[in-house]
This record gives sequence, structure tokens and C-alpha cells, in this order.
Amino acid sequence: MSPEQRTVRETEEIICGVWSRLLDTDVLPTDDFFEIGGDSLLVVEVLLDLRGHGLDLKAAAVFRHPTPAALARYLADANPPEPAAATQAPPDLFLSADDLWSTHRSTWAPDAPRCLFPLVREGDGEPLFIVHWGNDAGFVWSSTSAWGAGRPVYGFEAPGFRGDIRPVTTVADMVDRYLVELLEQQPEGPYHLAGHCHGAVVAYELARRLRARGQEVAVLAMVKPSALERFVSYGWGLDEITRYRLESLAAQFSLVGDESLDEVFSRMRKEGWYDDRLGPQDLPRLQVQWSALALALHQYEPRPYDGPVLIVQDVKDREDTERNWLSVLPQAETLWVDHGVDLPRPTLRDPEVVALIREKLTRRAG
Repeated sequence: MSPEQRTVRETEEIICGVWSRLLDTDVLPTDDFFEIGGDSLLVVEVLLDLRGHGLDLKAAAVFRHPTPAALARYLADANPPEPAAATQAPPDLFLSADDLWSTHRSTWAPDAPRCLFPLVREGDGEPLFIVHWGNDAGFVWSSTSAWGAGRPVYGFEAPGFRGDIRPVTTVADMVDRYLVELLEQQPEGPYHLAGHCHGAVVAYELARRLRARGQEVAVLAMVKPSALERFVSYGWGLDEITRYRLESLAAQFSLVGDESLDEVFSRMRKEGWYDDRLGPQDLPRLQVQWSALALALHQYEPRPYDGPVLIVQDVKDREDTERNWLSVLPQAETLWVDHGVDLPRPTLRDPEVVALIREKLTRRAG
């Protein structure tokens, strides 16, 4: 198959395979070559191996696009593909909001699964609370648990991520839900909060609520926060957003519509999505849950916050971040990274990012 005929996903798989063989480790599409053991000398072997697969690259491309996902997209731009077969999500993957709401329980049900759970139980001082909002939970928790700098670390998962629970559709409702469990765990400040991607938005609102209660928020770290730019129509409801979500998944995972939920789940797990506590039967609910949280984010407008905050953001999102976040954060400290990808994975384990968050927590402990 020529490079022009390959999908981006197929190119990603080739690059992952080459890196995995040369580095003797499992490689995901969002892994940074230089963070998982690669160096400038090994780049030469990478180029030679990739050329054997018909992928002709210069060394500069690997340095500028150091993840398989970014490199595959770069190659796709350089070699426009022939028209590919249309992608389509399997019908069983769609669950209407009406069906979910009629069969699932309220997030406020007394026996609803807890959103807060421990990542690192042992440690000294007030815990670090991390808000996650996404699919690659296993990777996120294994990466961010190192941020604690000797403190206990707890993670929040969105309502509806586990069990037969309805999701919430506003950031305010999510914060209401999280505050109950956070205050049970730590009734008084100072508080240390962090979040990434859409979870950074929720962490921000948590910090605002805590300060409104007269509590101290000593550390608020927002890693690659959502730029809060419009991505769907404001007139869309949950079903429209869910269909948009399924179209995106079909393209991302090369679905043609006849796959079983088991097959779809297997493909997602290979990419690091979800974890072994979830199964194929959870996929339809999880897509509605994603859509509900996307709707919540789409409606959210940040209010001013005059406390200390660290924002870590990719330079490609600098303009949106300055417009939508820094305009309401007079005490913000910013760290600009240049990973060039939308996914937050490279940023979560960037040594400079980890060191800066740990330094702030250590400074507070001192």
C-alpha cells in the first residue's frame, strides 16, 4: 500500500511499531519520542526504518512532530490521501438522551458511585485533588499521581463515568457534586487543585467556589485547559452532540458501521482509552456522558478569579488562552509548551511541567 492510500491511523500504527521495536517498549500515538527513550542518534535509525515502509521523512520532521499522531498528520498533509471509504459508527453505539435518562439514576442517588477516589494514599500535608475529564483514565492517573510531591493525591471522575448514573449537563452541577465529596475528605483549606483539558475548567470553578466560602486555595494548576472556543452549534442538544461524537470516533478508529461493541471497545483499549473496570456494554452510555459534559463546557463562561493560578498551555492555543482565560486571571503564571498536538498526554508527563507543579506544592509545604 502506498503512503497516499494509507489512513492517518494506519500510518500511526506503522510509526508506533517502528518506535516500539527500536525503543523496546510499548508506544501509543501520543507518546513523545524523546520522552520515552529516543535521542537524536536514534532518529537516523527511525528514518531508515520508516523509509522501508514507504514513509520518506527528514530528521527535522521527527523533532518538530515527536509523537506518532503528530508525525502521521504531518505525512498526511504532505501526501493527500486518495478518497477513502466512508466511515460510520455502528448503530448500537448510539444511545438517545431520552433512553439514558429513563433508565439511569440521578447522580444524587444515595448509592451513586463516588466521584472522588485515592490515587496516592500515603503522604504528608493537605492532599492534591486532580480533576480528570476524558477517556484515557489509566494513563492520566498514572501520569498525574506523580504531581503530589509527597502529598496524598485524589482524583475526580465525572458523574456518569461509572455505573447506571445520569451525567450532569452544567459545570455548576458538576462542581456541586464534587464539593460534597471534597469537603468530606478535607473540610478546611488550604486546598491544592489541578485539572487538565476540560477538567481544568472544573478545577477552576471548584477554586472559585472554595474562595467564595472563605477558604484558601493555595495551588490551582490548569494543564492545557480547554480554550473555550465554540466547536458545535449552540442550538444542538445532547442527541446532536452525541451523533457528532460518533462521527468523530468513526473517523478516528476507522469504523465502517458493522463492528460489534466488543470490537470497538478493543480498538479503543489498544489506544489507552478507558480502563479494565469498564466494558463494551458501557460504550453507548459513555458517549452520552461525554456529550453531556461537552454541552456543560460549551455553556460555561469563566468569571474573574484573583487567586494564584498556574496555566500550562501549548503555544498553538496561545491566542485563545489569552483571550478566554488570561483576561480573567490577573495573577496567572503561564508556562508555554510546544508539543503541537491537541491531546494533553505529552504535556501531562513533560518533566518541566511535573517539576513546576511539584515545586509549587513543595513551596507551600515549606
